[in-house]
Amino acid sequence: MMYTIGFIAEQIGGRVIGNSDRKIGFISPMDDIESGSIVFIKDKRNLKMLSDDVESLCVIVDFEPEEGTNLDYIVIEPDMKDAAFIKLLSLFESKRVQSGAISEKALVSSDASIGKNVTVSDFVSIGENTTVQADTYIGPHTFIGDNCKVGRGCIIYPNVTIYQNTILEDKVILHSGTVIGSDGFSYLNIDRVNQKIPQIGGVHIGKNVEIGANTTIDRATIGYTKIGENTKIDNLVQIAHNCVIGKNTIICGLCGIAGSVKIGDNVVIAGAVGLADHITIEDNVFIGPKSGVMKKVVKKGSNIVGTPATDYKTEMNFFAMKPKIKEMYYDVRKLKQKLGL
Repeated sequence: MMYTIGFIAEQIGGRVIGNSDRKIGFISPMDDIESGSIVFIKDKRNLKMLSDDVESLCVIVDFEPEEGTNLDYIVIEPDMKDAAFIKLLSLFESKRVQSGAISEKALVSSDASIGKNVTVSDFVSIGENTTVQADTYIGPHTFIGDNCKVGRGCIIYPNVTIYQNTILEDKVILHSGTVIGSDGFSYLNIDRVNQKIPQIGGVHIGKNVEIGANTTIDRATIGYTKIGENTKIDNLVQIAHNCVIGKNTIICGLCGIAGSVKIGDNVVIAGAVGLADHITIEDNVFIGPKSGVMKKVVKKGSNIVGTPATDYKTEMNFFAMKPKIKEMYYDVRKLKQKLGL
């Protein structure tokens, strides 16, 4: 894809200093800049990384460049930096081919309903009484069970498994290896035998949710496990049965969330966090990496870390003291010896 600098500036909301007709073919990372590319400078100090021998280079900055430079610039407003970066990446993103056809190698139930411009790839299986709405893409070797509803404009990558009674609202993205709606890990010990509790519920995933590769979300025992609108879930996350997760929440990789946990809106859960069952995380909470949360209620706006997770500042003070604990122990022992204790 080739774009003029002027066109790029128009798309990302910037203004050109230099040759607006020069064409750009790709984006360069800061540590590997090539001719004919564009580079996004997020920090003014990174300008020194630009080599004098690179030709046909356009630089995007959020400050006024120095006079006399031989580079072409697109200048953006500082508060538009993040939005401009996303728009720039979108311009050069490889677009997925949407055939709008059902492969002859797919197995689609006769009573399934498939909307307009839906791509059903090779070896896809779609069960009975399942609805797939318009403009959705379903990658090869994906299984969608009975009584499911898939919204408009969803992207389901290859090798995804969606069990029965799953609802995906519009523009949901499921990456490869994701399993939605598997049985909740739910047993009762009766007469010293672990007996399975039947899992007859489903999973309901809201609009604009993205779920990473090899993440698993269990269906509810009764009712629905729920993921709120615009929530983003990373790779290798386990979400157990009957969890309810709010809107615009971030859950990073390797997290494990036990059954019946309630998580509010705008929560950030960093990597490798474990949440005990039946706890409540209120809105706007940040949970630091490798934390273990067992407290029944984490109040709105809390910033916690550690195992068991406590207030961030308290935990950091304790962390700073750890190297001194051994020295303190020996000091106390010497004092006790002198006092004859």
